[in-house]
Amino acid sequence: MGDYVTRSFWLETAYSPGPSLEGDRSVDVAIVGGGFTGFWTAYFLKRTAPTLRIALIEREVVGYGASGRNGGFAMTLLNRGLNDMVQAFGESAAREAHRAAAASVDGIGAFTREHRVECHYEKTGLVALASDPSQVPRIEAEYRQAERLGLAGFRFLDRTALQASVHSPTYECGVREETCAILDPARLVRGLRRVVTELGVEVFESTPVDEVRTESGRVTIRTPNGVVRADQAVLATNAYSVQFPAIHRYVIPIYSYIVLTEPLAPALWDAIGWQGREGLEDRRTYLHYYRPTNDGRILFGGEDAPYYFGSSVGPSHDRNPEVFARLKDDLRSTFPPLADVRFTHAWGGPVGLTVRFVPTFGTLEGGRVHYGFGYCGHGVGPTHLGGQILADLVTGRRTERTDLCFVRTTALPFPPEPLRWLGVTAARRALLRQDREQRTKDDPWIVRAMMRFGG
Repeated sequence: MGDYVTRSFWLETAYSPGPSLEGDRSVDVAIVGGGFTGFWTAYFLKRTAPTLRIALIEREVVGYGASGRNGGFAMTLLNRGLNDMVQAFGESAAREAHRAAAASVDGIGAFTREHRVECHYEKTGLVALASDPSQVPRIEAEYRQAERLGLAGFRFLDRTALQASVHSPTYECGVREETCAILDPARLVRGLRRVVTELGVEVFESTPVDEVRTESGRVTIRTPNGVVRADQAVLATNAYSVQFPAIHRYVIPIYSYIVLTEPLAPALWDAIGWQGREGLEDRRTYLHYYRPTNDGRILFGGEDAPYYFGSSVGPSHDRNPEVFARLKDDLRSTFPPLADVRFTHAWGGPVGLTVRFVPTFGTLEGGRVHYGFGYCGHGVGPTHLGGQILADLVTGRRTERTDLCFVRTTALPFPPEPLRWLGVTAARRALLRQDREQRTKDDPWIVRAMMRFGG
């Protein structure tokens, strides 16, 4: 369990892991997965029904997966953007989903203040930008869609306005959205652990789950050193959901990678501007996402998202020197004054991807097992919403959240191997080529087919 400190810069912060499960437990609700989804579910269940007996089980340490390795953006993004949401679900459904996600960004901030969770939450906004001419139509279309939907807090930035905020020779234009925050994700997930423990939730770390099954009207969760029996269970395992037979067809793990600079000298910050500390994302298909940290570094991620045959997840994929090298080159191209900057950290981790590029929530086993996964790399904000959705499903309540377009809908499956690997890899290579050639034409037919090959 001690290797968790090597998984990301965030996870290096001092932490004392909790106990593992020893012996048997009988509870009302068992939650599998010690990341954001699992902890927000536990938190909202306790707020709704304080007397519930809840056990949360984590294979490694809390935040070991994406919750402790991501870029630390709490944003509203669902799907690949507002245009894709409207095309997939219609204007009304896209509007409601966006507003629910925006409420969660503010809800995280309120939680950190109420419970004194020091995770460096800063609501600084997000700028989606065009870093080459091929991306300009996407930026303009996103802004028009936000206007059409009547969404507040969006502002178009032409080249002059964008360069006034952040100086880069690559920037063409952008859209600023006020509802976005940056934070330290490991501090947040560990703060959640403290809060739910204080509310009476039992949290077990270093406890692998060998089996989840329903028997005799209850859910049985078997681990190496004990069994948890529950009236209901929640699978909150995101990319690791591929390990559960009932839902593995509906999610694939792709890997996202990040590099981190040393703290920048004040003269370098002056050279690139960025005084507003906004989160930044370009609009390549395989986008770059980047942000300043609390101690004056730049975190820079994205560029590629490999899929490993057989939906493989594990430490062997957490380092990718080729992607790391390209990310460092991309950062230097974006900010030429940083040509000689030193990088201190590089890491990666699995992202849960669904066919529709939106998270999926639902129920199995006659209403006894609930699941939520597939945040497609944008989960810090939407997991707060997802925890509320799962709490509603557990308690049997129909709310405006359970009526959102990605809840209790028919999930589309990915094909089995080797078709899964062939399809994802063909699409990835074609899209990477399109990004590098800065092409403005529509995707070739194979890409359109492969991006939808689940249905």
